[in-house]
Amino acid sequence: MVINHNMMAANANRNMNINSGAASKSMEKLSSGLRINRAGDDAAGLAISEKMRSQIRGLDQASANAQDGISMIQTAEGALNETHSILQRMRELADQAANGTNTDADRSSIQDEVNQLTSEVNRIGNTTEFNTQKVLNGGIDASNGDKITKATSAKVANTAAATAAAISAGVTITVDNITFQLSAAGTMKVVAADGDANELANIAALGNVTSGGVKLSDLVDIDFTTAGSTFTAKSSGSTSKITFNGASAALGVTTVALTATGGDTTVEKVGVQGTASLSAAATTITKNDSIKITIGSDSAVEVVLNKDANKTYDTANADANVAKAAMQDLVKDLNAAIQDAGLGDKVNVALSSTNTLQFISTTGKDINIANGVGTEISTTLTFTASVTPASAGGNVQQIVGPGAQGSGFHTVLQVGANKGQSISVNIEDMRSAAIGITGNAGQAGFTSTNVVTNGTTDVKQEAALNVMDKTDATNALSVLDKAIAKVSEQRGSLGAIQNRLEHTINNLGTSSENLTSAESRIRDVDMAKEMSTYSKNNILSQAAQAMLAQANQQPQQVLQLLR
Repeated sequence: MVINHNMMAANANRNMNINSGAASKSMEKLSSGLRINRAGDDAAGLAISEKMRSQIRGLDQASANAQDGISMIQTAEGALNETHSILQRMRELADQAANGTNTDADRSSIQDEVNQLTSEVNRIGNTTEFNTQKVLNGGIDASNGDKITKATSAKVANTAAATAAAISAGVTITVDNITFQLSAAGTMKVVAADGDANELANIAALGNVTSGGVKLSDLVDIDFTTAGSTFTAKSSGSTSKITFNGASAALGVTTVALTATGGDTTVEKVGVQGTASLSAAATTITKNDSIKITIGSDSAVEVVLNKDANKTYDTANADANVAKAAMQDLVKDLNAAIQDAGLGDKVNVALSSTNTLQFISTTGKDINIANGVGTEISTTLTFTASVTPASAGGNVQQIVGPGAQGSGFHTVLQVGANKGQSISVNIEDMRSAAIGITGNAGQAGFTSTNVVTNGTTDVKQEAALNVMDKTDATNALSVLDKAIAKVSEQRGSLGAIQNRLEHTINNLGTSSENLTSAESRIRDVDMAKEMSTYSKNNILSQAAQAMLAQANQQPQQVLQLLR
């Protein structure tokens, strides 16, 4: 017998501590309902369940996002429902005005109502918003028509842009009765007004073309400026005319979009040289034609304008409404191409009140647009001017005019727990000008004066459809039919997205439920099983305490030997 080390007591104490600790953990699990309360309970299970938890919370938030998206769509669609009603009423009025039984006074009353209804279409477009975001004004955040949206210091560095689409193999060029013939297709070398050379393509340099041993560049200086296209004789400095195949050349000049987004353009502290608008020379875009767009100091991005068959836009139609509709289609397609190229958040194309194309920098950075693959000869849209930062501090302010048209309201709904799980929502400009029911004062089919407001002020900024005579009233019917069709198309698109979002919400709910079930199996405790474990550990702990008490009494038996 020994008294210094009571091994029975030590063993009983160790077992009691083990059982007490196990009972304590069981009590913690039973009180929390969780099998894993700390990493030590199950390190791998904790990592897996935490990842699942983040996914579950992401799915639940995505479902809420989709619900918000539906609310936004319902807001826009509800407003377009009123626009539809207004257009139907306007068509009814146009039909009434086209009737020969009406007097001029009758049509004047009808015109007054048309004017007011058109202004209301503008008001709906300019003021309909969801969470402070305007959804029907084409993405232009201005309801009063004259809010400064961008400011940049810039100058037009190269405004000369001679197009060479008509210069092909076999073309003859005559200078002062000396004829030169191209043996291969090519383009001109252009010298801008500020003296900087701008090489468009120079596939076959005209300066090297010879006739009778005479080189063209020896005879004249080829100098195209914004003022015109001339050849200057080197010997006397006199001006010589250039002819192509016997006809005087008429080379179009293309310049670059710099300030205006539509309507009247305001430029303060003018620090620019050249003009500030961009127009398309013609209306055909052939398959795979492209342009290269450079934003600020970023690398150039090639934008394929047309991936399908050749597409022609009837922008030269004698009917102003048809021509405007064609230009709007062109704007839509150009914006789609820019969107596909990943530049939709930096550049958009708009149509000014004078029906010219304008490339808008939404970031305030300078835009450089140049020809891309396939555009130098085949296409009739030629972009060759560039914009560079100004050396002086001239500040060009970009003003949203009354007839400004944006590229549409674009937003992305995050409808998944992870990156890339989103749905795009695009809502086109639904104001009067965008759907074709307003135009410029005096334009065919419209009133001679501006009679339409933007709906939020009393300033009359646009001309309404003219129903003051029978012919114009009849023509207005087809215009309104197209406007109704455009609104119907937009409402249909919104309805389709809403239906999609409803299915998305159902799917997200199912995914969240199943993932929650999986996470529960890892994280949650089996209460019945854990109660059994607790009871066992509690009994063992109490038994160990009793045995410890008995073991502590064993050394007392040594005293019996001393008696």
